[in-house]
Amino acid sequence: MTFFIEGVSKHLEPEPQVRRIGEYKTVEEAVAVAEKAIEQFLRGEFKRGMTAKRLYSLYEERGEHMFIFQDEARTFNVPGFDHADYARTRAAEICGRMK
Repeated sequence: MTFFIEGVSKHLEPEPQVRRIGEYKTVEEAVAVAEKAIEQFLRGEFKRGMTAKRLYSLYEERGEHMFIFQDEARTFNVPGFDHADYARTRAAEICGRMK
């Protein structure tokens, strides 16, 4: 079984762009790669004094949204991973620690 990660960039014009990020043997590997990419974006956008709401808003506007799917199940996103939930949680943690 193979798990694929695709990143969707909604801010690119004229239409959203989809990029194949990689193929992984386990869902755990795929989730770790997707989380790392989200983390890098959030840390790169963070500025001292920024609120978690603003940081997450930047992710929603300009970040690459990660979707993980299975080749055999034809799922759009595997259960247990939601890029928005992860980004929202990490934004809160980053802003809380780095004030």
